[in-house]
Amino acid sequence: MIKEKSEALEKFKIFKTEVEKQLGKIIKVVRSNRGGEYYGKYGATGQHMGPFALYLQDCGIVSQYTMPETPEHNGVAERCNKTLKDMMRSMISRCNLPEFLWGEALKTTIYILNRVPSK
Repeated sequence: MIKEKSEALEKFKIFKTEVEKQLGKIIKVVRSNRGGEYYGKYGATGQHMGPFALYLQDCGIVSQYTMPETPEHNGVAERCNKTLKDMMRSMISRCNLPEFLWGEALKTTIYILNRVPSK
């Protein structure tokens, strides 16, 4: 769980290492929205790549960005997020858990979904 968006790069580095070491796969493409934590910021002289975009470039990973305010362009991820949120809310509601435990409920939901057979 990341507490702030600024932690995205460090968490991605950990994820990338795990994928390469455990699965023997190489990440070729990362798709995201044009959020500042991924893309960088616009200044008076144009777009300045942020640390995340620079890291992807250094690793030879292609950055694909969806258009702003168009979640339908990333339908698979949006559907996955909806499933996670629905399951998490059901857990919290059914077990009468306090709202502050949403992070733990989300981790449990991900744990369950990662063990369910799928195509």
